[in-house]
Amino acid sequence: MWRGVLRLRSLVPARGTATHVPSRLSGQVASHRRSLCTRQSPEPQLKTTHTALPTGAPDVASSAYKLQGRIPTAADKKVLLWSGRFKQEQDIPEMVSIEMLYAARNKIRVKICYLMIGVSVLACLVMVISGKKAFKNKENLTKWNLDKKAKLKEQFEQERETLAGKAQ
Repeated sequence: MWRGVLRLRSLVPARGTATHVPSRLSGQVASHRRSLCTRQSPEPQLKTTHTALPTGAPDVASSAYKLQGRIPTAADKKVLLWSGRFKQEQDIPEMVSIEMLYAARNKIRVKICYLMIGVSVLACLVMVISGKKAFKNKENLTKWNLDKKAKLKEQFEQERETLAGKAQ
């Protein structure tokens, strides 16, 4: 959301700024004021490009800022295969674009989310069925706790009797 606002803000000129409009008080030309920075920007200069590059050399200006891709690791290859991007591991090229890897990872994330939703629904159904079965057998948590406490009380009394027998 903020990117869109900042993008729109950079396209719309700021209030009270004028570019190359004569000032009333002085005979000078008012400079362009940047809205997001307090520093004054120098006048734009024309940038010249050197055209005498060898024909085989890559364009320095464009290759320095563009991410061409990367060599996929074994995990990246598995993700590309699982996402259905490629049929076999031999089909995967040596260089893969980063956008392709992001798209494949997102596809795998969505598949895992669907799998987790399915497992959660299945677990809920199993719990409902086991709860109904326990209800038919008259088993409930209160009865289970009372039986457990009675069993622990019996064990405690038996241990007390054995210790009293040994003491005598």
